Amino acid sequence: MQEKAFKILSIDGGGIRGILPARILCELEDELSRSGAQNERLYNYFDLICGTSTGGIIALGLALGMPAKEILDLYKKNADKIFKKGWLRNMGIFGPKYSAEYLSSLLENGFSKLSANGDTRLGHAKTRVCIPTYNAQLGKTQVYKTAHHEKLIRDYQIPAHHVALSSAAAPVFFPPHNFSYKNVDSDNPVHVSMNIDGGTIANNPTHIGLVEAHNTLGVPLNEIKVLSIGTGHSVFSESQLKRGFGLIYWGKKGRLIDLMFSAQSQNTDNMIKLLNNGVGEGEKPRFYYKRIQHFFQSGEEVGLDETNPNKLLQLETIALNCYKEHGAETYRQFLTEPKREFKPHKQISHG
Repeated sequence: MQEKAFKILSIDGGGIRGILPARILCELEDELSRSGAQNERLYNYFDLICGTSTGGIIALGLALGMPAKEILDLYKKNADKIFKKGWLRNMGIFGPKYSAEYLSSLLENGFSKLSANGDTRLGHAKTRVCIPTYNAQLGKTQVYKTAHHEKLIRDYQIPAHHVALSSAAAPVFFPPHNFSYKNVDSDNPVHVSMNIDGGTIANNPTHIGLVEAHNTLGVPLNEIKVLSIGTGHSVFSESQLKRGFGLIYWGKKGRLIDLMFSAQSQNTDNMIKLLNNGVGEGEKPRFYYKRIQHFFQSGEEVGLDETNPNKLLQLETIALNCYKEHGAETYRQFLTEPKREFKPHKQISHG
């Protein structure tokens, strides 16, 4: 009997542009509902969900059981509060452009509804999760993971909102994330300092999910299916050779951050395609790979911290067009049967 496919969902970082994948995921859940599926939440269909920064917020929400529509509403209703404008702070010269206080409260309150006692931890996830971040204090990359392997027992007790905030602490936009927590069976506090946006190491975390499935869990490549959703790619080009490529140029509208994150996402996509199909054409794919990404046209770009309602609506329109093009195949490949059984090696003792 052939083993079920091991299905991975990967969601890019991209600030408020998380509206784009969130809306696509809403459409998928709506399609499940219309089909009469017994389980309408996406965690029932993906064996592993990876997300970076804004994608990390979405990934955690989905894995904990939050409906995609609630995640989308979180963005739409709170964009102007998350990215609250203020003249001195928003220059971003002497400190981060935005305070993380509102986002922290929003995520803590939102995630608290997803466990019985309100103390929602990474270990409450209903499917496997990988969320990258960078710890500046230690100078090390880190991927927060559920206890889906016997050796992965470090992270599962971390409060879920702290995992999300760690991956979403984008340089210039938000300060590094510092937090403390206690394991449910201990009175000794654990302190974590200087976590920075996972986009610095993996704005497109598709490769993290693929390596986790194949190398950590031992899933053969031919049993893996990957759905990777981007947040929109702004093509960077500059023809004026005599421009002053200094702080003013690169700092304008978050140009450097946007360039690095977008270029990194595109490079990961290229590497996954090379791994899957080899060089040139005609080689048989080693696994199923579906990438949904939108390339912004000139004048269509949306900033990572955009709050204009018209621009946010534009993102939803783009998402609906993406779904119109890719939705049928995506549903057929990923949502026609439930995921494999998930039994974490460590579980939270309450909630």
